[in-house]
Amino acid sequence: MNSATKKIATAIGVSLFFASSAGATTLYCGSKTVTLSGNTVVKIIHEDGTVHDGASISKWWSYDGKAIMHSRSQDRLLCSTKAKSRNEIIEELSGRFSKNPKVHGMTAQEAKLMGQYTAMLMRQESSCHLLVDASKSTQRQGMFFIDCNDQQAKTKRIWISESDLKQGVVKQAAAPISTSKAISICNDALKSRTKNKSTYDPALTSGTVSRTLERTGRNVVEIDFKAANSYGVVGKYVGSCILESGSLMEVTINER
Repeated sequence: MNSATKKIATAIGVSLFFASSAGATTLYCGSKTVTLSGNTVVKIIHEDGTVHDGASISKWWSYDGKAIMHSRSQDRLLCSTKAKSRNEIIEELSGRFSKNPKVHGMTAQEAKLMGQYTAMLMRQESSCHLLVDASKSTQRQGMFFIDCNDQQAKTKRIWISESDLKQGVVKQAAAPISTSKAISICNDALKSRTKNKSTYDPALTSGTVSRTLERTGRNVVEIDFKAANSYGVVGKYVGSCILESGSLMEVTINER
């Protein structure tokens, strides 16, 4: 390809780029930011900050000239060229619970309180810039969890009690502790559960695995160790610990 041909090809490429950009439209549908090419949805920035684009998006989302709708839902999200204010977004996100309390495992009163509570969080807490979801726990009696995205779109989990919900007590998001501290806590917990503590022999260098789960504020630790049982027979075991904000949630020991 000679220089003249290259210039022509470049010019065509640039013109096509600007033509496609010029044809793109940005709309605000519910709390979502939607990009259209003609009437085809090509990109959605969801309420929690996640981005959905690519070839598959038009398979699931459609635009009828006034609203967008997911193929698996009958709910239409009306669209506008005007972005919603921060207060409007907060009201919309926090208002979801009262619409269908049972979906979130709540009573009507709990849903109302949760709406007020999450609205307060989004106004006061940087860790809850945008509400993702909230529900009544099925595993922890009398507890609720709230998932929020901070301003960097990192999801954080906040746990509150029934009393916290009623009184509007602001709680901090759960956060994992350092790897070394998590291993130390798990190591102590495993040793305390062995029959003959003096025989407890952990492989802290070569047989230990630790990972952090930022979203739930948890550390998960696994430690290989040897220990003698009540008859003095030495066995090989793997101990697992789950910690949340540094507190032990679960400890299990299995034979290797």
